[in-house]
Amino acid sequence: MTGLLRGKLKAFLLIGTMFALMAAIACQGERGPAGPAGAPGNPGNPGAAGAPGEPGNPGEAGAPGEPGNPGAPGNPGPAGPEGPEGPAGADGEDGTTQVAGITVFDASGPSTGAAELTAGTASITIIGGGFAKGELLSVSAKKGGFDKLLSGTVARTNVSDTVANENGAFTLTVDLDESWGAGLYTIIATGDQGNRGANAFLLVDKIGG
Repeated sequence: MTGLLRGKLKAFLLIGTMFALMAAIACQGERGPAGPAGAPGNPGNPGAAGAPGEPGNPGEAGAPGEPGNPGAPGNPGPAGPEGPEGPAGADGEDGTTQVAGITVFDASGPSTGAAELTAGTASITIIGGGFAKGELLSVSAKKGGFDKLLSGTVARTNVSDTVANENGAFTLTVDLDESWGAGLYTIIATGDQGNRGANAFLLVDKIGG
């Protein structure tokens, strides 16, 4: 019996609750005005940083620029002060004071300063003085505007075979071939110690008689 009473009580409570809810719904009034806006919420946490992007390819180098125009020359600066005088140079070696001389003879006779051509040839003797003892001499003649060597050298050497004696004098006899014609010539004797002498001689055609 008790169980029956409990079941009826539950049914009665359930029905009462339903009626109460229906009465509450029927008695609901109109909606009131909206309340003021609430305060803004706190900002959210920042998002995580994104992964770095791939590096871009470097661009091509630009063309070189045109060279600039040269600048105008600057004004010359003032001249500097004159430098001090340099030391005097060493004294040079003393020059020779000897004066050499030469004379030309016709080797076939006593004629001085002239020689006779016979059949286009002649022989002359040259003597000179005023040179140093043992001085090696180069004797030449001006022929056709050029120097023609009259003295010789020792075979297979460059040593002159014309040498001044202990008195500074020399003698040299030279045969002139047919290439020499009548005319006035210069004879020059040059020593290896700086002495020098010159003279002239005349070649003439032989006078018949």
